[in-house]
Amino acid sequence: MKRISNRSISWLLLVLIAVPFIYGSKKTGKNSPFIIDYQDHLNKKFKKIQREHTVFIIVHTSEAGLESTLLTLSHGKDVGKYRTNGGHSNYAIARDGQVYRILNHPYRSDHAGLSMWDGIEDISSYSIGIELIGYHYADITPQQYSSLGRLLKILQRLYSIPDKNVLTHSQVSYGKPNPWNKRPHRGRKRCALNFEREKAGLKDAWENDPDVQLGRLAGDTHIYSMFYKKFANAQKKPAPVSVVIDVNPPTIEKTPLPTEPVYADSNIISKDNTAWNIAGEDYDDPSTLYALPDNRDIRGDQMEKTIGWDKIPTGTRVLLNQPMDIEAKKGPLLPITKEYTAWSYAQQKYKEPTTFYFMPDNRIIPGNEMSDWDNLPDGTQMIIGYSAPKMIQAAKGKTAWGLAGRSHNLPDTVYFIPGLGLRTGDQVLNFNDLPLGTSVFLPATVTATEKEKKNVK
Repeated sequence: MKRISNRSISWLLLVLIAVPFIYGSKKTGKNSPFIIDYQDHLNKKFKKIQREHTVFIIVHTSEAGLESTLLTLSHGKDVGKYRTNGGHSNYAIARDGQVYRILNHPYRSDHAGLSMWDGIEDISSYSIGIELIGYHYADITPQQYSSLGRLLKILQRLYSIPDKNVLTHSQVSYGKPNPWNKRPHRGRKRCALNFEREKAGLKDAWENDPDVQLGRLAGDTHIYSMFYKKFANAQKKPAPVSVVIDVNPPTIEKTPLPTEPVYADSNIISKDNTAWNIAGEDYDDPSTLYALPDNRDIRGDQMEKTIGWDKIPTGTRVLLNQPMDIEAKKGPLLPITKEYTAWSYAQQKYKEPTTFYFMPDNRIIPGNEMSDWDNLPDGTQMIIGYSAPKMIQAAKGKTAWGLAGRSHNLPDTVYFIPGLGLRTGDQVLNFNDLPLGTSVFLPATVTATEKEKKNVK
């Protein structure tokens, strides 16, 4: 009888622990497994190829909601300048912490695109990709950090990946020369620029960008500030050991670390926060929408000929992965669907008390009581920028006119009618027939005053 070594026992235990998590099942609901198998949604044109080396794990933010992300990762992207066949990540983590397996971990997912780290190019061929549902200028939820940390432990042990080799897409991607950069450079992607390593249980990190240090790429101020600046004035430590793969980059003169001002962590255009800083290579993509302060919406592929990249007004919001017809949805009632999330419409305002959600079960929830912007049920509608509702009652002055004044019949005045649901002011045929208990929502800038009423002839 052969003696089983301690190493074999350790490996067997690891497999027994990891298999239920890594392979998961198709079960959904409250008793869902840690990982839900989503691989049968892969595009039939996608071809599975096993990686020869696995030395990195790359963390992304999806820049979209759950349903849209799962569709894109599995089936591919077919908008603007992209036509792909899916397989764009190995895992996706929803904002409630649920993990989806898009593609088995041994297979190459096409997630990193044009990329380099420590002289190694085509990082997709050396790494596992994990998408966090959300945006790089928003928050990553505690549930996502918890699930990510759990998943990382399993994958790191399976492939002997050290903490420092868990990187973000923003760190490893690079871009070709463009209007803002004259040479190959970091900053092509902003994915997971908001990723806080410690919250995922990671203790070690690269203290610099090796490709920028050796002059292979130009640096990016924003990325430097987020990931390496904290090490700049610390006591010098030995440089991290490079990954040994058959890669022999040429020796190039070192370039200094960037020292320009740090940009605001925001999707708002300012003097220092350019379209490139916010959107990376997607700055001119038709799925990127620029919402100007004058209420105009301009698509990325139209910006150059409409305004010009150097003339975008400050205060412009840059919105990524926007459905191609979202400009037409001006409201006031905005429907939540698989394509249109609360974040698509409101961004950070999704949780403001002036945002209201009308749920399919007839509940009305103000934004400051909403736990998250994703996973709202289909049939939910929302309004943005409204005062707390007033209610039609039998008391004097509590009629539609008494509560809303001259605004009572305008299209941006919203009525929630018991038994009938939502109506805008221009849709109400007879205001005298509105039942008691009807809620009246007015834009936050509108107030009904006695002066307004007296001015009506």
